[in-house]
Amino acid sequence: MKKTLIALLILALCLTASLSLADGKLDSIQAAGKLVMGTDAAWPPFEYIGANGDPAGSDIEIGAYIAAQLGVELEVKNIAFDSLSTALMSDEIDVAIAAMTITEERKDAVDFSVPYTNAQQYIIVNDDNDTVKVLDDLAGQAIGVHLGTTGDFLVSDAIMLDSGVLYNSGASVQQYKFLTDACLALKNGELSAIVCDTLLAKNLVAVNDGLKCFELAYADGSSTIEEYGIAMKKGDEAFVAKVNELLQTIIDDGSVDKWILEHTEKAAEIN
Repeated sequence: MKKTLIALLILALCLTASLSLADGKLDSIQAAGKLVMGTDAAWPPFEYIGANGDPAGSDIEIGAYIAAQLGVELEVKNIAFDSLSTALMSDEIDVAIAAMTITEERKDAVDFSVPYTNAQQYIIVNDDNDTVKVLDDLAGQAIGVHLGTTGDFLVSDAIMLDSGVLYNSGASVQQYKFLTDACLALKNGELSAIVCDTLLAKNLVAVNDGLKCFELAYADGSSTIEEYGIAMKKGDEAFVAKVNELLQTIIDDGSVDKWILEHTEKAAEIN
């Protein structure tokens, strides 16, 4: 009798484990009634701390949309960027949406969605400026950036690091809380150029007469193009497929680009 009971118990445990494995991430999310999203709220406009003290940004909008389509609530966990992959593997979070660049190295640890935006830097100059073609051409000149953004880091490194293309050239970086102020300085001759993200650059040029923008490149032909994707725990093809299906909808209808622009403005107001 004892042997029979032990055998039945082992069988039950095996069946439970098998069902758990078969359920997958979609079923566990439905059972929990929530989608747990990990992010590092320090990269506006994608993620930042909003006026109410909670994480906000275009990536949060993406997470909220996916949760709504799955019929569950969204829970956002603010986690250090370098801990997001570990949180995925330990099932602490279901997805990481954190302006995460898709790289071959990261693909070894996580599964990625389709890219939902390109992270690329642009240069803004006055319409009559025909001398600036690449970042190297800004040697000795004043360059405006949005404080704390990728453009800020890129230009600051180019000027301050001995490996930078503008090192010891006399170039300077001017940091602004609002790039509308930088545009005024550019028009007034206080700056030679502004460096910022693609969508923001195009928006600023659209609302400011006399300015133009173009992709930031270097004299050696290299560029700053990166693709952002949603990271998920490896091995659940059904979950990746569902996320891609939902994500593609809001890429195609322009929602993702709209949210990025909206939160660029909101983040600037908070800063």
